[in-house]
Amino acid sequence: MTTLSASFEVDIQHLHDLGVVDPSSARSLEIFTSGQLNSNERLYFSLWGSKLLSSVSFEAKKKLFSKGEEVSVAYFIVTGSLLAIDGERIERMGPGSVICLAEGLAGLPSSKTVITVNPVQARIIPLHKVDSFVPHLPQALRDTIRTNVMRTLGIKQLPKGVL
Repeated sequence: MTTLSASFEVDIQHLHDLGVVDPSSARSLEIFTSGQLNSNERLYFSLWGSKLLSSVSFEAKKKLFSKGEEVSVAYFIVTGSLLAIDGERIERMGPGSVICLAEGLAGLPSSKTVITVNPVQARIIPLHKVDSFVPHLPQALRDTIRTNVMRTLGIKQLPKGVL
């Protein structure tokens, strides 16, 4: 029996309704600093607009990772939707999802097969450069990344030297 579980997705339409359509526009930056965004929206905005990350696009039905595959990059999803499959468990992922960051930082293989459902725009998180750009991120964003990695790996403390 297949288990379908909800996963993470930021409501992009809500951001657009607020006026957030470009991470570098004056209006978007004003909204970001106004306190109108929740923590997930603030994380999305920060990664979406980060000049430290490059962009990539994937077509529909593209396999990004296979379960057990070595992870050298992680992806932050800007638009589009994906499925993460682990045996009988299927998770839906959308904007704001971060894929394979925890596994990559811990030196573990991908825990799931990840496939795009429709065209996806993502930001590339090169794992070999994480140590150099994480210190430049806002403290709240660093804490969020740490929490996400620990939750994904099911641990209470990160190994020494990880983030």
